[in-house]
Amino acid sequence: MKKLKFLFFPTILVLAFGLMLSCAKSSEDNINGGVANTNENLADTLEDNNDTAVDLENTLNGGGGGSSNSSSCSNKGSFQILPEKDAVVWEVVKNKKDCGYALVGGKNRKPWIKFVDENGNQLISKTYDADFKDYTSNFGNGLPTEGQLDGSAISQTMDGGYIVGTYVNPRHPSYGNTHIFKTDSKGEIEWKREQKYKSGNASVIHFVQDIIQTNDGHYVAVGYTSGDSGNKIKGQGFMTKIDKDDGTEKWMKRFGSNACVFDTLESVLEDNENNLIAVGKYEKPCPGYACHHGYACGDVLFLKISSDTGETLISKRHGNKWLAAGHSLLQLDDGSFIVGGRVKGNKNVPVNSAVWRINKNGELAWSQPWTGTARKVNNDWHNETVNALALSPQGDDSTRSRLDRFGWF
Repeated sequence: MKKLKFLFFPTILVLAFGLMLSCAKSSEDNINGGVANTNENLADTLEDNNDTAVDLENTLNGGGGGSSNSSSCSNKGSFQILPEKDAVVWEVVKNKKDCGYALVGGKNRKPWIKFVDENGNQLISKTYDADFKDYTSNFGNGLPTEGQLDGSAISQTMDGGYIVGTYVNPRHPSYGNTHIFKTDSKGEIEWKREQKYKSGNASVIHFVQDIIQTNDGHYVAVGYTSGDSGNKIKGQGFMTKIDKDDGTEKWMKRFGSNACVFDTLESVLEDNENNLIAVGKYEKPCPGYACHHGYACGDVLFLKISSDTGETLISKRHGNKWLAAGHSLLQLDDGSFIVGGRVKGNKNVPVNSAVWRINKNGELAWSQPWTGTARKVNNDWHNETVNALALSPQGDDSTRSRLDRFGWF
């Protein structure tokens, strides 16, 4: 999941898009910034976030599942949540019990959670200053001496608490490791787990992009890694299952290729058969370039994984010659999936938003993805990415026809 810099659109539409537009005076799009660009963060976390705002439509059922009592919520319109000074928001989820929202992000270089009611009024704001050590480094090479540990993913748990994943920034092993931690309904930590691994003598950092609770009560997190020594472990994308009671690891799996180093998993859900479905990017060399040149080509990676064992049941790739990547995921009533992400046809065009429909076997249900309006105007590149998806209350019986009325196909 990404830091929120987009709007949740009204759910009269089947899909709600988070479009991230940017302008860069460059002949080429810097998709991932290359191996050496350790300052680059998929959500640009180190930028000035004092004016970050989150606009919410009350009818939206939020990330991590719908609200069980949304019909009893009194607010019928939208409102704006203004984070506190120096706070950055990565994700917002709907509180399934009381119609409010939980925000997760970072403040004062530590994880931060904020709870608001259905009208956007603050209930709790908590920064975990005493629970995590300061992230400092003398690595040099232009990197700051102080790093930060942001809360990057959140889901409400069955007991009314929350499960939270984190993200180290800058993305370098010298700043330490990420954590996964469980809180009660008031945000107090019940347990935390450091994601600490070694590849040879090198530390491996696990950046959490999404985290959920499965029907058996345990937790599953997905994301990507950095710091492998010589690519000894295949793939940089990861999925791990964690025990609900104490945070111990049940299993850890890695996905992607050992030839390139930017494989990612970005969204996960549990399907109707209690299997885990995840999407992300399978890294591959761009035409004419090696993986480490700084280009970041790849395919949409679709995975179906056994929740019990971590066994791969289905692994499919969908893309073009240059770039296709999945960022967000929904399951429809017929068992198929909607995947939102980005595409790029060649080095001379902007990154464009894209939506795929994929059947339960991992095959494309639409011959071509929907794509957005990314463009190059003079020397400015206007890029788009689909970072969020939501179903309308009407469901998905006429997905394509309703989208067509808005001219999206």
